Amino acid sequence: MKIATVNFEIIRATSAVAEFLARVNLEGNATGCMIAGSVTGPTCAGISTVELAYPMVVVDASDTAVSLRCIIPEPNLWATDSPYRYAWLITLEKDGTTIDQRAGSIVLKG
Repeated sequence: MKIATVNFEIIRATSAVAEFLARVNLEGNATGCMIAGSVTGPTCAGISTVELAYPMVVVDASDTAVSLRCIIPEPNLWATDSPYRYAWLITLEKDGTTIDQRAGSIVLKG
């Protein structure tokens, strides 16, 4: 069992709140597995920020796919003069052991 792909869908991104879905497609059946995710940020080269962690919550699941939702209150939106990013990490576990992970970053544009 492995993570095949992770796709993101931005639901909304305003200065008040950002919300997105991470759709995790698996190679094989997810029975007995747990998928968890988190987002940390913001970061921006040359700009001092306070990084916070935001959980990703499972909102839909099937045998081979899971959708995780993340809400970030008062996000720092990406702009050319302040290219803020948020780091994400998604972990696939079975019987308490990590069997696969994916990581990357996401930008939130208003």
